Amino acid sequence: MELKTRNDLTFLKKSAIKEASNQNWERAKQINLAILNQQKNNIETLNRLGITYTKLSQKQNAIKCFEKVIHISPNNRIAQKNLSALHSAKNKKISNTIDKKLLVNDSSKSINLNFEHKSSTTSLTPGENLEIKSKSDSIQIFKNKKLLSEITNNIAKRISKLTNLGNQYSCTVIGTNENNINVNIKEIHKSESTVNIISFPEYIKPHSEKLSLNHHSIFTLQTEDEDTEK
Repeated sequence: MELKTRNDLTFLKKSAIKEASNQNWERAKQINLAILNQQKNNIETLNRLGITYTKLSQKQNAIKCFEKVIHISPNNRIAQKNLSALHSAKNKKISNTIDKKLLVNDSSKSINLNFEHKSSTTSLTPGENLEIKSKSDSIQIFKNKKLLSEITNNIAKRISKLTNLGNQYSCTVIGTNENNINVNIKEIHKSESTVNIISFPEYIKPHSEKLSLNHHSIFTLQTEDEDTEK
């Protein structure tokens, strides 16, 4: 019976990660709650649920999850960072500019991309969170379920691979003007299976990045570096 329970929990965990990767947040919430019914103090699940509540704009529930994690494990960095971000969001409005230092405090966990576009796009605001969905060899970026871009390069392939292994990433608008969209892609959850894998090592970061917009509103990232996946 104990072995069956462990197998059930493993299946539920994989299902929760898969649903989150596909942006199915309501389904991910239900699965994480099912896990907590069996293991109420499971830190990884509480963090996943907190992130899921955040995506569902249920901030109070998200705060409760992260506070519980910190009560169990006071030095848990995932809970600390997410809780800090939630409290900051409650106490102040997002301005038209965003402090880039907040986005790149750990360069191994985040990367900034500069999108050069040739026509008007959906209105974007600095500090706004966009949705990421991984495919086999690319990542897609959405706003309100509307596809804004599809990125295909060595960075996108790496994000897709790590997402399939259980990592989760956020995409935040840094700034916009008539010709460019600047975004920050950041690791917000590291899976147990990728604990020894850095999301964005220096060798994968391009020296220059250009993003062009074609008539289908699909972005293609071109870099000087070829895929050096190890």
